[in-house]
Amino acid sequence: MRRCRHRPPTDAWAIRCATALTLGCLWAGIGAAGAASAAADVCAGSDGRPCPYASAVVIGQRAEGMLRFPEAVAVDTQGNVYVADQLSYVVQKFTAGGTFVTEWGSYGGGHGQFGPIGGLATDAAGNVYVVDSSHNRIEKFDGNGAFIIAWGHRGTALGQFKFGSSQDFTKPPGGGIAVAGGRVYVADSGNDRIERFNLDGGEAMEWGSLGSGPGQFSYPRGVAANEGEVIVSDDDNHRIEKFDPNGVFQASVGSYGTGGEQFGFPYGVALDAAGNIYVADDINHRVVKLTPSLTFAGVWGGFGSKPGQLGFPRALASDPAGDTYVADTANDRVQVFGPSGNYLRTIGFSARGPAGLTAPRGLAIDPSGRLLASDTIGNRVDLFAAGTEAWAGQWTGAGGYRARFKEPAGIAADPRGSVYVADQGNARLVRLWGDGTFLSEIGGPGDLGGAQLSGAGSVAVAAGPDTTYVADSAHNRVLLYDAAGSLLARFGARDGDGSPGSEPGAYSHPAAVAVDGVGYGYVADTGNDRVVKLSPGGTVILAWGSRGAGEGRFHSPTGIATDAAGNVYVVDSENNRVQVFDSDGHFLAKWGVRGAGLGAFSQPTAVAVGCNGSVYVADTNNNRVQRFDPVAAAGTGCLAPGVWPPPLDVSPVLHLTLQRRASVLGRRALALSVSCQRGCKILAAATLAPLGGRRSVPLVAAARSLPAALTTHVRLRVGPSALRRLRRALGRRRVLVARVNIVAAGPTGRRSSVTTSYLVTR
Repeated sequence: MRRCRHRPPTDAWAIRCATALTLGCLWAGIGAAGAASAAADVCAGSDGRPCPYASAVVIGQRAEGMLRFPEAVAVDTQGNVYVADQLSYVVQKFTAGGTFVTEWGSYGGGHGQFGPIGGLATDAAGNVYVVDSSHNRIEKFDGNGAFIIAWGHRGTALGQFKFGSSQDFTKPPGGGIAVAGGRVYVADSGNDRIERFNLDGGEAMEWGSLGSGPGQFSYPRGVAANEGEVIVSDDDNHRIEKFDPNGVFQASVGSYGTGGEQFGFPYGVALDAAGNIYVADDINHRVVKLTPSLTFAGVWGGFGSKPGQLGFPRALASDPAGDTYVADTANDRVQVFGPSGNYLRTIGFSARGPAGLTAPRGLAIDPSGRLLASDTIGNRVDLFAAGTEAWAGQWTGAGGYRARFKEPAGIAADPRGSVYVADQGNARLVRLWGDGTFLSEIGGPGDLGGAQLSGAGSVAVAAGPDTTYVADSAHNRVLLYDAAGSLLARFGARDGDGSPGSEPGAYSHPAAVAVDGVGYGYVADTGNDRVVKLSPGGTVILAWGSRGAGEGRFHSPTGIATDAAGNVYVVDSENNRVQVFDSDGHFLAKWGVRGAGLGAFSQPTAVAVGCNGSVYVADTNNNRVQRFDPVAAAGTGCLAPGVWPPPLDVSPVLHLTLQRRASVLGRRALALSVSCQRGCKILAAATLAPLGGRRSVPLVAAARSLPAALTTHVRLRVGPSALRRLRRALGRRRVLVARVNIVAAGPTGRRSSVTTSYLVTR
């Protein structure tokens, strides 16, 4: 797989979709007794047992017009536009005007399933061909997504492929495809060749080899064709090559650079009806137009997110009218341009804006019922309101030795007011107050007295003694910290060298930890396919589970949580389900199957139980969270909104700026902008004096309450007596010195003050 050349920006906009379904389940056996009390309906994955939940809600959105790093685009003869991206695992169909029509696909290797998609093409009959890069195959569908045929697998022989793919958005998938004249042309990127097939994958032939000579390639990515020619983007050679349909080399153009006939890793190519060639010039953030003879004909784009600007374009397609549809990858959209490069419209919207989730891997519910979900790809924590799950904000800034999150994973909410985030990419645990204020960090280069973290994917907080458990996955251990962040104990890591183990007290890549209401810990021991129960002191009490798909067995358990009744919820990731046990490991219930419907999962990774007993599951490869409301909920009781977190007992943090320096006497006021980070009450006072003068004149003081983080305008008036005295003292001079003092009292009574001076004019 090729090394990434960029990390696209992450600021954009999105839409949240929530869907609810009542299932009418009557099962009441999820309490301590673990026995069904009445007949009940079943749900997906319960295998005929009573359904453990009564209703479910989807938080987030798989696709429906939402894009996550679009990598492929195609246009059919009717003008329909097909788009596929790296991390949604669906093909989306739009009208030429950009209206969403339908979608198909989900993550997986079955018919109609995909990993990251590297290319799309359509034939004259309206069928759609998909490059499933991670499974090294071509899948063919009709225009509405009905599966027709698939061919190919990993290898170097004729009919096999080596596209290169990953779920890391910084490593784009390989593979390109074009259909023309009853033939399918595939850019087999990793094998440095073009393969040609008939429309059903037969009659295979190939041309090309690794190199920089005529007809050779170095990681070809894009391919376009008509009945008389085949155009290939020779990515690592920074050029475009032209062949006849039998692979006979005809011409080439390009070298590395920013000139008219130069390229910076050209990804995609397209042909219009007149034979003009369009090139997605990736790191130059532009589209280059060439004539049929490969001479320069124009360029447009440029880095940015405004209409007409591009961020790492990777694919494009042209319609018969000469309009070009460009996969604007870093901006999560498709932009449409006219033949001369004039911007026309945008198709799709980004999952990296408010409420869009991409690969959520951590969940927590705070004591008021608010949901916190880690958007691992967006490098942020999203907040959703209690009850409605309406998007309520996000945290991107962290603090400490890194200003921002990088691949955040597990989250835990401490009832005492803190939130802990496993900041995996920065190898640390970040502690925030419940309002997002940074408090401290554990791990990272600055933590010289503690343990270094690697792959720390989960964190849990004990409700009794103020202790924090961390699943330090890559070191095969569980760590225990006190309230001050001091390391108390290490559990696991056989022989002390970080090696995995399966004997009691050892772990193999533990992915998750949980602590119940009486202080017992539970570890999802992922590599050993089991759950381990710990005493409050870390002693192993029992373990249950082994590899398998039966009840009480696991395949890569990655998430674990407990409810107020002591029941244990385990995310059985590779089995795409949730299993429920009592505190002694006795099986109670299960639900979930592989899929994209309500109650189905695609490699879920985390689970959390809310204060009202609702169960939340991070449905990672479906890019969403699902909430399940148990028939017999065991919650701790929720606080009223706004009650949690309690006020942080620190001095107020004030920010003060002067609104206007000119005409203070003419306006008869000194105008200030004041904000308080966590809310406070202020008393503002000021004096004015002529520059160089000895006597100052007080202004009318102002007292006010400031809401948290909102800027308020404060006017300190110049009274009639002060105005007369200042005018006499100034004479013909115009400059005054304003000295401002503000005293602030925070929610807990702590005080702080700011004193500053400004030069102003009369």
